[in-house]
Amino acid sequence: MKYFKVFLTILVIMFLGLFFAYQNGLGQNWNKEKKVLTEEMIKEYEEDLKKGIDVTQKEYVIVKPSYANTYSSNILKVSKKIEEGIDRVIKYFFRKVSDSINDKK
Repeated sequence: MKYFKVFLTILVIMFLGLFFAYQNGLGQNWNKEKKVLTEEMIKEYEEDLKKGIDVTQKEYVIVKPSYANTYSSNILKVSKKIEEGIDRVIKYFFRKVSDSINDKK
């Protein structure tokens, strides 16, 4: 029972963190930044066309640096394994609840 309370507390904290991140528009800010960079590159491309510059020689795609290293890659792998495990547990739980509800009818 103690482990269940800890698990439930962690789940609630994670939900609240994601909820507040969504409410504050964190994802929208990331998308807005990408959009601005893309619009700037489109304007630069159009200017280069007007000036007669050879656009095939220039790269108009912005490549952001990757800060991944062995630690972050390994943590991402562990995180994905945990996600798969939690997903299986939740599906199993709701399958059992569904079966128990359907058996009572």
